[in-house]
Amino acid sequence: MTRKNKNTMLSIALLTAIGFSAPTLAQTQEQQKAQREAQAATEAAAQANADAETARAAAANADATANTAQTSGAASISADMASDNAVQAGTAAGMASVAAANANTVADDSATGNMQTKAAAETAEQAAEIARAAGSVAQDAAVDAQVASQTAAAAALAAPAMQDPPALPPQAAPAAQANVTFTDHPGNSISPNYHVDFEAMDGNHDGSIVRAEASGNADLMREFHVVDANHNGRLTREEMKGWLD
Repeated sequence: MTRKNKNTMLSIALLTAIGFSAPTLAQTQEQQKAQREAQAATEAAAQANADAETARAAAANADATANTAQTSGAASISADMASDNAVQAGTAAGMASVAAANANTVADDSATGNMQTKAAAETAEQAAEIARAAGSVAQDAAVDAQVASQTAAAAALAAPAMQDPPALPPQAAPAAQANVTFTDHPGNSISPNYHVDFEAMDGNHDGSIVRAEASGNADLMREFHVVDANHNGRLTREEMKGWLD
C-alpha cells in the first residue's frame, strides 16, 4: 500500500469516527442542558418556598399586632393584606415546586434514555421558566406582606390608648319633645389620597403598582385588594382609573 493510499484510509477512518461521535456529543450536551435547567428550577423553587415562609411570618406578626387591645382599624386591614399575600406566596411556591419536580423528572429520563434528550432539555427549560416566574410572584408577595406587617405595627403604635369613658351624672327623664325633622346633606370632603400620580407611584416603571409602591397612600393600601380586580398583586392603569387625578 502506497503512502497516498495510507493517508486516504486514515482520513476516512478519522471522518468516520467523527461522524459516529457527533450524535453522542450532541446527546450529552442536551442531557447536560436538561440537568442545568432542572437545577435552576430546583433553586427557584427553594427560594420561592423561603419567600412564602417569610410572607407567612409577616402575616402572623401583623395578625398578632392587630389582636392587641389597643389597635386601630388600619392595623386590622393591614393584617388582612399580609394574610392575603402569604396565601399568594404559598400558592406560587407550590407551583414552583411542581415545576422543579417536573424538570428533574425529565432530566432523569433523559439521562436514563427513557426520553429523547432534546425534548427533555426543552421540557426542563420550560419548567425552569415556570419555576422562576412563580418564584418572582412569591418574592413580590413576601415583600408586600412585610410592608403590610410594618403598616399594621405603625397603625397600632399610633392608636390612642383605650380609656374608660368618664361617668355621667344621673339624668332626669327627658320631657316630651315636639317632632323633629332630620335632613341629610352629602359631605364635601374628598380625601386627596384618591387622586394619585400613577407614574410617580410606579417606582420601577414597569407599568404596574405593587403594595410596596402604594404603601405611602393609606387609602389605596386599605382598598388595594378591591382595586386589584384580577387579584394578581399589581394595579394596572386600567384598574386605577378611579384613582387617577
